[in-house]
Amino acid sequence: MKKNRITLVVLFSGLLLASCANILRGVVTPNQCKECAVISQTTGDTIQKFQGCGSSNVRIYEEAAVFAYEQGCDVTVSCRTWKVEDSE
Repeated sequence: MKKNRITLVVLFSGLLLASCANILRGVVTPNQCKECAVISQTTGDTIQKFQGCGSSNVRIYEEAAVFAYEQGCDVTVSCRTWKVEDSE
């Protein structure tokens, strides 16, 4: 019974930390944007683009890497970041 409770606390803490990372990224760097492209090494064509700004760019590279892995061995992931200027 005690092991189940400890496991539940650890899982809940991990979920809380992941959620806080997204919120913190949105608060600290709301204008920071990232775009990752999955590119075919044989043709040079872009297969898929993943893009996000603020809290939406927390796991962009990981999502692109998983997609690239599913596509096969002849793809690569290329990322770039930029900052959006405030419109105020």
